[in-house]
Amino acid sequence: MSKNIIVVGAGPGGLATALRLQGQGYHVEIFESSDRVGGRMRGFQDGAYAFDTGPTILQLPDLYDDLFASAGLKREEYISFTRLEPYTKLRFWDDSTLELTTDQEKLKQQLASFRSDLPQALDRWYAEETQKYNAGYEPYLSQPARSILGYMRLDELGTGLRFRPWETLYQHFWNAFRDERLVYALSYPAKYLGMHPTLSASVFSLIPYIEMAFGVWHPQGGFRALAQAIAQGFQDKGGKIHLNTPVKQVWLENRRVEGVELENGEQIKADTVIVNADFASAVQTLIPQTAQGKYTDNFFAKKQFSCSTFMLYLGINRRYDDLPHHQLYLSEHIRKRDRPFIDDSALDEINPPFYVCNPTPVDSSNAPEGHSTLYVLVPIPHTRYGVDWQEKARKYRDLIIKRLPLLGFDGVEKHIVSETCYTADTWENDYSVYLGAVFNLSHNWLQLGPFRPPIRSEYIDRLYWVGGAVHPGSGLMTILESAKNTAKFVGEDLVKK
Repeated sequence: MSKNIIVVGAGPGGLATALRLQGQGYHVEIFESSDRVGGRMRGFQDGAYAFDTGPTILQLPDLYDDLFASAGLKREEYISFTRLEPYTKLRFWDDSTLELTTDQEKLKQQLASFRSDLPQALDRWYAEETQKYNAGYEPYLSQPARSILGYMRLDELGTGLRFRPWETLYQHFWNAFRDERLVYALSYPAKYLGMHPTLSASVFSLIPYIEMAFGVWHPQGGFRALAQAIAQGFQDKGGKIHLNTPVKQVWLENRRVEGVELENGEQIKADTVIVNADFASAVQTLIPQTAQGKYTDNFFAKKQFSCSTFMLYLGINRRYDDLPHHQLYLSEHIRKRDRPFIDDSALDEINPPFYVCNPTPVDSSNAPEGHSTLYVLVPIPHTRYGVDWQEKARKYRDLIIKRLPLLGFDGVEKHIVSETCYTADTWENDYSVYLGAVFNLSHNWLQLGPFRPPIRSEYIDRLYWVGGAVHPGSGLMTILESAKNTAKFVGEDLVKK
């Protein structure tokens, strides 16, 4: 098989697609502008401290086993996963707490302290979600997006109604539990879909179910090591990765892919090009204007994008071994349903919810002995809302540091050795993320399935897109599914050529 494939960008979607295609016998090369693989999850080193920069939650480890197996490799020979139990601890606005765990009995004991009927409510909800997962994951999340009419099959009507698409995520959990702490504990992933739970579709109840049913995991060495592991597998199969090699544009002839043109002017021929970059940015910079079709500035201006994130990456000369790997503080503001709280259109400088990842207790590779790293994330407005981060960054940093004791991280400031801060401007300027909206296009009904940009380019023959902007959406789990479908499409189309 002599077909040549170029992948632009070495994010998780690009790496996964490249590994699958290399395993099928194609000749695949990846061109990456950075000095390391991983895209937003490439991480960085600051002195003796190593940090992840993107995802921190690994779901459905079987997806990674399948990825490596598709190329005849064994995932465990490249990277190991550690199961987290409990997997997330939440502190609520009323100072009550909840530890999410796959141990149903331990979880129900906690819920009984909230209200005596909640353990039975959990059993009912879990049973219903199991049926939804079994009926819906494979045809709707794992398979390529269909046309609008393709989702109106009579034989699937019962499955579709089971998801109650008329409900919001908030309504779904409120109907199940009648306790706002549980509502927001289980619907908070909607934030990473660019949505408030009162606006998000109830179909996304599958995300907390998947975590509760199958667990949450951590890759040893961090997510940066996961990216490197996939890259190593790809190279072991004969694939080539060109780092520090930015692509200027996709090389076209009569709206047909010929290859890519590098920043240095060199043109590299290919039978197929796959772009793994932020869609809204890449389509406007890598594709000639005459071939962009509807994807103009005006198109994206009318779309809804996710929040951005304010990030603190802290290297500290102490450990917090008694604190969980994942923690969330859900403030009273998470319950507000008016602007700016419902759409992150202004900076919350009073009582923002926030998340902290404390990876060192289960993975000491990121810091010297006796030291640790902390990853702090706060949802913030994307750049369209005009927050002046040159003015706000230091003050906001101080606010978040002072709030860390809410999750048990006492006295952090006096132990900081290394500190890096990202704002929406960082994501936009340093990572080429459109508007700094790190979770891509929001996942409302008009931006799901057939309404999201497709994997196959609508305007250019033999051009494909992979990543969080295309079906099924953002998040590592869904990006891996996107990569599987991208490789499937490329294989089908190259056979036809």
